[in-house]
Amino acid sequence: MIYVIEAFDKKTELIAFEEKLPSGYDNELKAIMGWTADQQGWEGYNLTAEQLGALEGILGKKIYDPAYLFQLTCNA
Repeated sequence: MIYVIEAFDKKTELIAFEEKLPSGYDNELKAIMGWTADQQGWEGYNLTAEQLGALEGILGKKIYDPAYLFQLTCNA
């Protein structure tokens, strides 16, 4: 599974940038996102500030900006 954080501009609602998460963090992602089932490869989730902060730890850099809304997508 490929997981991507997408940032959407709050004013235009257009995607501003994407950050692909490194592979090998499936168990950590399940815990962060509260998933109880495996992902199918088409899901998208709005991220809370806490979830984004935890994902930034996996990503290894800060990406939060108040100008954007953040989502996590799952792609097969």
